[in-house]
Amino acid sequence: MTTAALFGSLVLLMLLRVPIAVSLGLSSVFGLWLSGISMEIIAQRMLATNNSFPLLAIPFFILAGEIMSTGGMSRRLVGFASSLVSHMTGGLAAVAILSSSFFAALSGSNAATVAAIGGVMNQPMEEKGYRPEYTAATIAAAGVTGMIIPPSILLILYGVVTGVSISDLFLAGMVPGILICVSLLLLNRFLTSKQEVEKTAFQGGQEIWASFKQAFLPLLMPVIILSGIYGGVFTPTEAAIVAVLYGILVGAFYRELTLASLWRAFYKAVLSSAVVMFIMNAAGVFAWLITINQVPQSISAHMAEFAGGPIVYLLLVNVFLLIVGCLMNAAAAIVIFTSILYPAAMSFGIDPVLFGIIVSVNLSIGTVTPPLGVDLFIASAITKVSIERVVAAIWPYILVLIVDLLLITYIAPLSLTLVRLVG
Repeated sequence: MTTAALFGSLVLLMLLRVPIAVSLGLSSVFGLWLSGISMEIIAQRMLATNNSFPLLAIPFFILAGEIMSTGGMSRRLVGFASSLVSHMTGGLAAVAILSSSFFAALSGSNAATVAAIGGVMNQPMEEKGYRPEYTAATIAAAGVTGMIIPPSILLILYGVVTGVSISDLFLAGMVPGILICVSLLLLNRFLTSKQEVEKTAFQGGQEIWASFKQAFLPLLMPVIILSGIYGGVFTPTEAAIVAVLYGILVGAFYRELTLASLWRAFYKAVLSSAVVMFIMNAAGVFAWLITINQVPQSISAHMAEFAGGPIVYLLLVNVFLLIVGCLMNAAAAIVIFTSILYPAAMSFGIDPVLFGIIVSVNLSIGTVTPPLGVDLFIASAITKVSIERVVAAIWPYILVLIVDLLLITYIAPLSLTLVRLVG
């Protein structure tokens, strides 16, 4: 009865459009009251949720992304991507996709990627004749790589919840992230071949070299971060701090990071971090409550019995998480549903690192899927296109992302080869 009331109240609050963190918190309070458990446990569970050294990486990577966006790095990355692909069919849209992948390796956030690259690319794409809704859909879809290419905030959360090595998860996310980027580029080429958009002339090797020199320092950051992690120089959390310091130094070197812009970056990072941590705290209480009621064990056992094997189980997980991603914030979904799905995955012998990539790709697709896809709303706000028009244009990208998901799910070496080579 408590479990049904718990989930029922959560669904009701979400249908009433109560913010997800508040919905989780209020439904947890209701569940505790029905169970006769003291409300003091809320503070204890919130403290336990936050008492994690790896979790510190999230606010620092968010801050690093804001600093890099403010310090002129996103513009230089767009310039380098433009020199590589802008002359091709659908060139500027390809620039948006490729530069999003570059920026994802700096920020680890889909929302930051969409906001930063969308702000730079919206007007140039409009001037070249791209349909506004296509521009918005492309910018939104390209942001998916921000949740897969390391450093990824979703992978950090998964590592904190399950205890799986965050370094291994980062390494495993590289090839899937590249796969998603390439598939979006190919789809864009196909879709824009039927549109009348103005092409940009190829500037030649000198232009590529000049833009590469401009973007060299931003491109060097993920190399420093990842080589430091896998070289044993620092942990992922310490890497996030290094990323912040590196962003400040590079922004100062470019003379685009002033004290005022640095203050704005800190302010935005505090707001974004507060939202993520509020969701994490509320989800932590909710997850603890369903755990003591044996919900994860019960659901996991039933799913394992119904699936009968890892192939069907992963298909069920994909369908389930695609639905969840449409309706719930990805951070909350990671905390709540990983504890439910993870035990059965381990019982089937599914690699925990691979399972983390599958979960993250599923929930990243949710950021561009109606009705609650956050990237859709950010792209809509940037391009001034109604959300209905953006949704109508995003479906080809969603279908390709689902194909990518199936490839990542059932071709394990895509995620695990680098982990095994380095490990």
